Amino acid sequence: MNQNNPEDVLLAVINKVLEFSGEGEQAKAQHILPFVYESVMQYPQLLWDNKEIWKIAKALLVMHHYDMIDDEDEEIKMLQMAFVFSQRAIELSAPNEGDAADEDYFHALHTQIMLLSSCQDYYTTTIADLCSKPEMTDEERLIANRIANRIIPVIAYNMIVKVDDTFEDFHNDSLLAEMCNKFELENPDITPKQLDDAIKIHKMLIRTYLEHFKK
Repeated sequence: MNQNNPEDVLLAVINKVLEFSGEGEQAKAQHILPFVYESVMQYPQLLWDNKEIWKIAKALLVMHHYDMIDDEDEEIKMLQMAFVFSQRAIELSAPNEGDAADEDYFHALHTQIMLLSSCQDYYTTTIADLCSKPEMTDEERLIANRIANRIIPVIAYNMIVKVDDTFEDFHNDSLLAEMCNKFELENPDITPKQLDDAIKIHKMLIRTYLEHFKK
């Protein structure tokens, strides 16, 4: 690691965060997470061309689970950025046709699935907006939110299927296997059109957050 290179420094600190959180050392992770948060908020493009950028998304997800952000607007922005970082990693690490996928591709997909499944409420509003029309009544808005809540699990399921299509047996990830089985048991009548619609909304969600990211 080049200690004078900001990318290397940030990645090294993030690796320690993920190591500590994975070992259940919450206090140690919390001690250095503010450095990650402040660095990313100030320099969001720092790891933009590095396929390990998914690690930023995962670190921000850890920060969310540790309930370290008091301001709701800041937390929403943080989770939107985490979504963008996970998507960027998916794009950078996606294998070419015929090539084997690497670990970064799996982790990028896995991180976005975890964002969708554990932070669903933070993404529901955006999807409801995408499904809405101007000047809706309160009842129509409520319906849009219900639709959004139904769509997010379908988006996550599509991504889980992508993992299973790319890696053998969900890359031996029992949580993804359980999530897939649970979804299929609860949604036996899901149609190809519903899956395709979820893909389209997923793309719209990505475009929306990228526009926010560039501002």
